[in-house]
Amino acid sequence: MSQTYFVDKNNRLVIRRKSAKLLPQGYFSVDNENRLVYWLNEPVSWRTTYQFPDKLIFSGAWKINSKYDLELELEQKELAFQKKRLTLKGKLLSCEKDQIVFEIQTVNNNGLDSFYLLKLSGRWQADEYNRLTFLITKKDSPDTLTFQGSWQLNENQQITYTYQKTNLKTKSKVSHTLTFSGYWQITSAKRLTYILSTGAHSRFDFKVQLESPNIRPKEGSIKYRLGVGIREPRREKAKIITLYGAWKFSRNAGVIFEMNHREGRIYRLEFGAEVNFNRNNQVTFKLTGLNREPLGLNLTFTHKLLQELNGELFIRLKRYRDESGVDLGVKIPW
Repeated sequence: MSQTYFVDKNNRLVIRRKSAKLLPQGYFSVDNENRLVYWLNEPVSWRTTYQFPDKLIFSGAWKINSKYDLELELEQKELAFQKKRLTLKGKLLSCEKDQIVFEIQTVNNNGLDSFYLLKLSGRWQADEYNRLTFLITKKDSPDTLTFQGSWQLNENQQITYTYQKTNLKTKSKVSHTLTFSGYWQITSAKRLTYILSTGAHSRFDFKVQLESPNIRPKEGSIKYRLGVGIREPRREKAKIITLYGAWKFSRNAGVIFEMNHREGRIYRLEFGAEVNFNRNNQVTFKLTGLNREPLGLNLTFTHKLLQELNGELFIRLKRYRDESGVDLGVKIPW
């Protein structure tokens, strides 16, 4: 029997069957295969009359439109009896445990408002243009939700994404902010990584360039340049990402960058280093990663400052004054 499904402005499923328009009671959910499901909250007699099961399953590709509504682009095999897409109006609520969560508001046939959540599973990652994306797990290939525009860092050095939606009742624009709880890693000279603490597989690997390879310890910051949310990054639109913290030394003579984290917590970035002395009474630490890969960061201390921060380390380094490229934490016993 030919029939068409669509979603009305109140997020209710509407079924057109010839000249009849059905508006069944029910609600949407997402199953463990990330398919859209509409559960019919109608008596058996009604479902028997119209020959419906207890739930309707819709398959297709998920998208976010320009209004930040959730859309399901229906599979080709279903287009003969359905519209091309189903659009659910709501707001992006949160990201948690490799999920993205949407809040949907609906109105039943009695005029009562109700809210429910749609949770899609997958993983967060950055695309080639440093935009935030969510890859929805599917059997064949994942669907990609791309969040256009720029992301920011909040006072806790966490990634935030802010978007605007129009309130349907007041017609005014309302801002919503999504906060990604996680921590930073510096994994190479041209990549800056943000690991999401709420998921096992989600991380953002951003393509970056150092604003300057030479770091002044007293400034307590590392600056990177990247183009955010731009298909063809231009130099004038490049964004500066600044990580703030304090430079210290570990017990095994490695270098630590302590960053203020949420709720007053401290997160530590640990580095190896190669050490060089120059004729200006300065000591330069060329920072390296876990695999001794150079990170392009040069941390330069005067002898006086290094003595103030860690006198014992300074004394030990003097013993290696004639050596260049000393691998801290590996060749120097503590």
